[in-house]
Amino acid sequence: MASGACVLTTRRLALPEVGGDAVAYCGVGTGDIAAGLRELLDDRVRRAELAQAALRRAKEFSWAASAQAHREAYDRARHRHRSRES
Repeated sequence: MASGACVLTTRRLALPEVGGDAVAYCGVGTGDIAAGLRELLDDRVRRAELAQAALRRAKEFSWAASAQAHREAYDRARHRHRSRES
């Protein structure tokens, strides 16, 4: 996504959380993947739209933001643990 590539993936696990509306989705079967690829290969405009959306979406993620989110989660966990000890 950060390189401006059009992304095709599934809706499983955390992929929709990361990709949002910036990626194309398909099922997990070989036929589903083939159909998804075919649709994207046949639609230059859609590929370009997804590529631009991917660049914008990728900018929402950074190592600094990830580190901050982890720190906040650890702080909450520590606070809850200390509250239970009291």
